Amino acid sequence: MNKKLLLIFAKNPVLSKVKTRLAASIGDEKALFIYKKLLQKTAETIEGLDLHKSLYYSEYIEEGDVWEGNVSDKNIQVGNTLGEKMENAFKRGFSEGFLKIVIIGTDLWDIEMKDINLAFKALESNAGVIGPATDGGYYLLGLSEWTTEVFENKKWGTSSVLKDTMQSFKNKKVVKLDYKNDIDNYTDLCSFPKLLKLLDT
Repeated sequence: MNKKLLLIFAKNPVLSKVKTRLAASIGDEKALFIYKKLLQKTAETIEGLDLHKSLYYSEYIEEGDVWEGNVSDKNIQVGNTLGEKMENAFKRGFSEGFLKIVIIGTDLWDIEMKDINLAFKALESNAGVIGPATDGGYYLLGLSEWTTEVFENKKWGTSSVLKDTMQSFKNKKVVKLDYKNDIDNYTDLCSFPKLLKLLDT
């Protein structure tokens, strides 16, 4: 068994339910279009990875989606807060015998396969790895040992998440990857001209 597990957290692509901050500037339909492009880009990024890939949807399992044939299994996120949902997914992974677990979201246009490979490489000699986001959160988190504190007592969706998570590792060794920009609002979208231009096609 390959002892590496990649968790992918995704929202179901439903009109007016995704990218709400972005939708405030460009409207619900265009925001949904952008989110679908982000899903597609993430699916393409993980395609060549030779490891177990578990997709976790926010509400229900989609069939015939962009992940079809590209992930090992599809699941539904369990928990009230983002922290609880991630904690449950990690806990399940460790209980199933995986030794290195990395989670990513689907809000990045510039995440690459090498970023994920770097994360797993870091876990060979470190307790954790984190991909910091420019908004004070993170786009990737990886663990090589169970560390429940990283999921608890965080103000999810705020600029303190990265700092508080780093503190939760306490004296454990953790590696920081390069900063990347989540696409949450129109300013973020403008940072990626190719993606912005797709709105005009």
